[in-house]
Amino acid sequence: MKKTFVALVERTDLWDPSKEAHEQPGFADHAGYMGALEEEGFIAMAGLLAESEDVLFVFLADSREEVLDRLAKDPWQQSGRAKLTRLEEGHFRIGAPAGAASG
Repeated sequence: MKKTFVALVERTDLWDPSKEAHEQPGFADHAGYMGALEEEGFIAMAGLLAESEDVLFVFLADSREEVLDRLAKDPWQQSGRAKLTRLEEGHFRIGAPAGAASG
């Protein structure tokens, strides 16, 4: 059974705050890559945090290393436009994503 991991990703100085996400360089490649991860069930949930504009991800993976490896292949991570700042295994008791082990 997969484990649940929670990650925070922040935008870096390469992010142009005057532009929407879809207007940032490399958006199509980033969206395609992340969409494929969602489609296969690796990304269970993701969304923008309103106050910080960081992105919160919930991943279903076999290990922390798998999350690190797959996030490192995101075009925005590779270009330095986004940066993983925190990654932890989560043990959800209520509303756990389908396919996740409960803690």
